[in-house]
Amino acid sequence: MAPPLPAPLAAIGGLPSSAPLGVAGNGWFYEVLTKAGLSPSTAHTVDSLVLRPLEIVLVALVAVLVAHFGAKAVRAFLGRLAGPALHRSESRRADARLATMLALAANVWRFGVFLMAVFLILGLMGLDLAPLLASATVIGATIGFGAQSLVRDYLSGFLLAIEDQFAIGDTIAVNTVSGTVEDLTLRVTRLRAADGKIWYVPNGEIRVMANTSRGSARATVVLTVAPAQKDDLERARQVVTDAAGSVAARPEFAPHCPEPPQLVAVADADAASFRMQLTLKTRPPDRDHLEAELRRAAVQALADAGLWPAGPPDPGEPPAPPG
Repeated sequence: MAPPLPAPLAAIGGLPSSAPLGVAGNGWFYEVLTKAGLSPSTAHTVDSLVLRPLEIVLVALVAVLVAHFGAKAVRAFLGRLAGPALHRSESRRADARLATMLALAANVWRFGVFLMAVFLILGLMGLDLAPLLASATVIGATIGFGAQSLVRDYLSGFLLAIEDQFAIGDTIAVNTVSGTVEDLTLRVTRLRAADGKIWYVPNGEIRVMANTSRGSARATVVLTVAPAQKDDLERARQVVTDAAGSVAARPEFAPHCPEPPQLVAVADADAASFRMQLTLKTRPPDRDHLEAELRRAAVQALADAGLWPAGPPDPGEPPAPPG
């Protein structure tokens, strides 16, 4: 009768007495070698020196192929997803920004594949990954819980760049802040307000945003006229319309004003005056300058027609006769 196995060997089902110490189990290649007539120690040696390196090389090769072709698939998928937004965009930097974001997504895919391959290779080398994975899970969960706002900022910045909702140089309004975009990263957007203040807006906080630099804009001028006679309303309407038409026909404005000026003769009124609203469609960069020119021309025309308080006399003009 054979003596009983020691407790450690009995727990693992028993190992041959000639098996190397520290080996907790045998693979299929080991079984094939032992059935072929090799001794257990020789089979373990051949298994460790031949099969394990081949498995490691195979895992590395598969990881390279998955990383390469998977990155191409990710780029193609995101490119098709962002295609409509790119076609609607008027930014000249849209192509470069899309290429940057696609490259970033491909790099993230490659990093994930290679990280998984490293863990598989360490497992094939016989390292116990359970404590390492448990520690990494706890640490990752802690960091992820504490940095969820940071992750949201980066994800929002990635989507903002893909959709090209705004670009550097655009004037936008975000929540209660408005200004010109000076810098845009994956985490934060930097705005320069009209008063010179610099605002840093985390991308994750951008919920509602208005972009006043895309498409077309409307220059709007409101004029208050105090009529003295019954026909002053019609005279003021004609004077302002003619003045706005002359401004819209200037060479610096005409190419970017596709529509004639629109005038609301009586936008508001009270017992002593009425307000006229003049609008003209133009490009966003020209809106402020066009508004100033429209206001100046309209006021000057109304003053010349006696419908607006006249300014100080021109030094070159002869003084008006008394009486």
